Amino acid sequence: MKPTKKVLGAEEFFQTKIKLENELIRLEELERESKTHITSMMELSEKLIQLSESNESPYFLQRSKRLNTEIHKFKIKNEYKQKEFDSLFHILEKIKSEDKIEFLDSALKNRINRIATNLTEKKQNPPSQQKLSGKLVFICYVLEGVNFLIPKKTYRILRDIPAFKKQLRIREKLIPLFPGPGFVLMEEGEKKQKNVLLIKDSSKKELGFYFDELKEDWAVSKTSLEGLLEKDSTNGQILGKIKRKGKLYHLVKI
Repeated sequence: MKPTKKVLGAEEFFQTKIKLENELIRLEELERESKTHITSMMELSEKLIQLSESNESPYFLQRSKRLNTEIHKFKIKNEYKQKEFDSLFHILEKIKSEDKIEFLDSALKNRINRIATNLTEKKQNPPSQQKLSGKLVFICYVLEGVNFLIPKKTYRILRDIPAFKKQLRIREKLIPLFPGPGFVLMEEGEKKQKNVLLIKDSSKKELGFYFDELKEDWAVSKTSLEGLLEKDSTNGQILGKIKRKGKLYHLVKI
């Protein structure tokens, strides 16, 4: 006897119900798995933040924090639409393995900064000043490729001053400028601007020295200076010349 339409319909109904039940069971399993996966993702994103902070890398720290925020939103919304996945994959795509050099750069920069800070602290440390005790200290500067030395004194700098004037007027004062006109021959109508170092001599009179670049200060004992200095009488303001490491330095009188 053939099963009736009703029987066949009932059988299909319960088969469909069983399929739905199986899907529900699978979904329940997936839900539990998804929670485990999301928890794991949160932990991993937090580890990325920790690693970025310990390596002092702002570049990766910013991306790791953004990733962590998106995963957190993902967890709260409990929605797994394509746009949520796209957002996470987009952030992960930006964190490329080739960029790991940035970790090294950040570490190197921070190390250099620490070394620089230590050196600065050492320079500011009073004991280092004791090493200069009894020595003559000079400001070293370069003008048009020529090296000059002047006794170290407190100074101020003026920028963009018309080059090679004989003197400079500041308020009511006329300040003589070294080396003055004729140091460099310029074409008619040619204009140049230089920096000027302003220093007060022993009588508190202000003097100006044209310069292009300041170099590291010199410290030398008076005895050593006398042995190195080659007297020069061609210019009244130049005491003499000193040759050091293949370079010639002109010692200026203040």
